[in-house]
Amino acid sequence: MAQLEFTAIEKTILSIGILTTLGSFIYEIWRRLRIVFKGKQSLPFDRFGSRLWRVFKEVFLHEKVIRGRFWPGFMHALVFWGFVVFGLVTLDHFALGFGYELMSSQTHKLYSYIVIPFSIFVLIGIGSLTYRRFISRPKALGKISPTSGFVALFISILMITYLLGETNLSPTVWRVNWWIHSLIILAFLFLIPRSKHLHLVLAPINIFFKPFDIPDHTPVNIDLEGSEDELDSMLADLTQMTKNQTLDVFSCVECGRCIDVCPANRGGGLLDPKNHFILDLRQPLLDKGNVDVLEEINVEAGWECTTCQACTEVCPVGNHVEKSDEIRRLEVLVEGKVPQEYQKLFMNLQESGNTEGRNDSPLADRLPTYTPDKEYVLWLGCFARYELDPNFTKSVENFAKILDVAGITYGVLENEHCSGDPANRLGDKLTYSMLREHNMEQLSHATKVVTLCPHCALNLGKEYDKYSKVNYEVTHHTQVLGQLIEEGKIEVRKGSNGKVTYHDPCNLSRMLDEVDAPRTAITATTDEFFELEESGRNTLCCGAGGGLWWKKETTGRTHLVRAEQVVNSEADTVVTGCNFCYGMMNQGLKPLTPEGRSEIQVKDVADIVSENLVTSKSSERI
Repeated sequence: MAQLEFTAIEKTILSIGILTTLGSFIYEIWRRLRIVFKGKQSLPFDRFGSRLWRVFKEVFLHEKVIRGRFWPGFMHALVFWGFVVFGLVTLDHFALGFGYELMSSQTHKLYSYIVIPFSIFVLIGIGSLTYRRFISRPKALGKISPTSGFVALFISILMITYLLGETNLSPTVWRVNWWIHSLIILAFLFLIPRSKHLHLVLAPINIFFKPFDIPDHTPVNIDLEGSEDELDSMLADLTQMTKNQTLDVFSCVECGRCIDVCPANRGGGLLDPKNHFILDLRQPLLDKGNVDVLEEINVEAGWECTTCQACTEVCPVGNHVEKSDEIRRLEVLVEGKVPQEYQKLFMNLQESGNTEGRNDSPLADRLPTYTPDKEYVLWLGCFARYELDPNFTKSVENFAKILDVAGITYGVLENEHCSGDPANRLGDKLTYSMLREHNMEQLSHATKVVTLCPHCALNLGKEYDKYSKVNYEVTHHTQVLGQLIEEGKIEVRKGSNGKVTYHDPCNLSRMLDEVDAPRTAITATTDEFFELEESGRNTLCCGAGGGLWWKKETTGRTHLVRAEQVVNSEADTVVTGCNFCYGMMNQGLKPLTPEGRSEIQVKDVADIVSENLVTSKSSERI
């Protein structure tokens, strides 16, 4: 490496360049952070150590980026790691311009053994990413961005000029090379806050502050006894974005992962979560400093969302992408607009406390009534209680039979109302509050609740707890089944269901973080279990979530997409752990099963366990 003395004019130019670009950088960052600070609610600092660990995994190790798309993610990681290593070199580079050395010649030489390979890795990564963005170009990336082209060019020049600077160049050539390297760094610094590459700064912040639980919708506490002015103030407050939501908008990397996994989009619907939920808000926020969400966001697209949280699950920069909760509650509570297909649903919930407007339940009549001396409340939910899919009624009875064999006492509530999930997800927070208060009273003496509906499990536990402390434990029936098998409280034999696969319900796998228990139960019954293409927390939504079971039209629904995956897998039996998934599987598989092929069986986890259940005394299958 050559070393030259820079002239006073060169140092002056360098100083002006650094101060100008750094000042511009700080101004643009502060301009956005100032908008963030205007948002509602404070930024969370709880679980500080866990938040730091998450930043380390997701930022420095690129955990989610690599897991979601391995090769593009790994190439991106190479570029990122190269820049981390390059940081000290950059500081030393500018110090030389002012006649200082941060690293001695020996230290510089030793460090170059690290930096040179990483510079080559960066060039490889940039080349790969450039090919993907500008040549192969997946649809989810959207329109070609000239800025991305400039960034790729800048990074390439940076690496090349660095490598050249480590060779035996003549003093004149070395000086020219040094200035090219410097100007590119300054140009890059100027460009970052004005492009999607702002995520380089904001993504670590957003990942640090993002919620630990999904969904992370703010509870809407409606004081029915409050004044009209208080109600108006509360409703107006609902139109404003939180600090976390504003950070989401400015942190977006525009990678399109959310589009790739969105069930509504994959089903042919309108919804484009990247644009409709994030980018459509960016420029209005910059122009106005704050926005009324309904004025800027696509309301029609918001009603297509299944609230499956797949978009949030895959986002590499920590965005809570899904905004349908905000859109729907504003439409219902503030604007008073309820889509026609949901008007009867809301009326039924308000008048009878259930989705079907019923006052009778033959299934509940056949099951024991809960008393405080029994271990579990067996929560039926509207789907099972009112037989929205009559075949699923048998699944509930099978689960009850398993509890009987295990010697576990249980009973159903005499006055169970809907958990409120449809109202909660469709924006009617007033009805949701009424249902929640009723159910909390009914469960006041309960210590354990078990349900076959993951939507009910989520609401009875995590969602209710956002409003007031829940004093009972909520368990999904697959968790109970898995535990009973592991503890040897029930015996299960291998059955003959052919090739068996499992469809993970969104609410169970992502919201309740349960993927192992169902598989424990299923694999105890078969030696021919295999995974679907999209499984675990990366499951594909059946299309019924977000209250869309009650939407009769099929545009933007993914039950046919998922059913096609099951058919193509050549499964003989598909098992699931959700009543809604059960119903959607039945609807989707029948029209897609090829003529002449045996009908693919749809079963709940309770069904396949019950079919292969044996008694401890006779060792005979029940």
